[in-house]
Amino acid sequence: MRKQIWKLHSWIGLACALALVVIGFTGSVLVFHEDITDQLYPELKFNASHDAEVARMAPSTLATIVEERFPDFWIRGWLLKYESKHRDRAYLNKRGEDEWYILHIDPYTGESGEAPIPIGKTLYGWFVDLHYTFFADHWGMALTGIFALGFLFLGISGIYLHRPFFKALFRLRWGKSARIFYSDLHKAIGIATIPMNLILGFTGAYWNFSHIIHEWIEHQHEEEGAVPQEFADYRLHLDQLDARANEVIPGYTLNYIYFPTDEDPNFYLYGAHPGAHRLNNPYGSTVFIDAKTCEISAYSDLREAGLWSRIVNSFEPLHFGDFGGITTKILWCMAGLSPAVLSISGVLMYFKRGRRRK
Repeated sequence: MRKQIWKLHSWIGLACALALVVIGFTGSVLVFHEDITDQLYPELKFNASHDAEVARMAPSTLATIVEERFPDFWIRGWLLKYESKHRDRAYLNKRGEDEWYILHIDPYTGESGEAPIPIGKTLYGWFVDLHYTFFADHWGMALTGIFALGFLFLGISGIYLHRPFFKALFRLRWGKSARIFYSDLHKAIGIATIPMNLILGFTGAYWNFSHIIHEWIEHQHEEEGAVPQEFADYRLHLDQLDARANEVIPGYTLNYIYFPTDEDPNFYLYGAHPGAHRLNNPYGSTVFIDAKTCEISAYSDLREAGLWSRIVNSFEPLHFGDFGGITTKILWCMAGLSPAVLSISGVLMYFKRGRRRK
């Protein structure tokens, strides 16, 4: 039994090696994408003269500013940034096109970039596309999901194959052969990063395959909606959304608004319930509001959700490691680099072992 698992571990490791290097490296970059963007594009922050006591502009005012400044675009979503550091993000479509654009806008002054930027051409969008899809859309997402399952198997089988190694976790035999050193390094890093690697592999595979099921099975016959013809009327309700959401979830923090279309004339609000802890992602409680009448059509309070829904809600902070501040982000970044070391050391071990047999 152990011999068969060892062979599977070696073959799957070889098959997934290059992909895991790419996925791990891009994942490590994404952990710090906000910090990297801040340094590379400081203009995305507020103006230095911004007064923290100034009130945010009304959502309808901000939407009007964006639409009047960029008449060829229409708003699809709006990410609200309440911390003093970052601007809001408006997500846009060019009229007649499906490509998504992003625009950073100061919610206190209405100042924004010169033009919306295609998400795929931003630093974050480029790394996300490579990390999740290898630039191959749904087929790439299915492929990365398979690699995530392979990574999950490698972690579980590694625990079984090297369980005695816990007795000498950080032993590196420098004076021995290269094969022994690679073996020690492989085991040490593999065992040390097991908890995070299992989390990363499982959550990544779950997201990819659940997205594919949602897109290919449930919505394979649906078409993308167009901008509502009476959108000016819809905008009138923007300023009421926060208050309406707080009627059903008192203390609700609204973090993202998905705008209506002709096909689906509803506002979808994503936010957090009061008292949400660090392992709750900020979009776990939802409120759906009819864009024509401003009546609440449905809502979901995460505190009242089932156990599995609450577990899935924790996947985002667990996957990106931002629930514990800079400490967990550094640990998750290092864990993201571990697949590269494991893949390289594993491949070297495999070929060294083959040479030794010859």
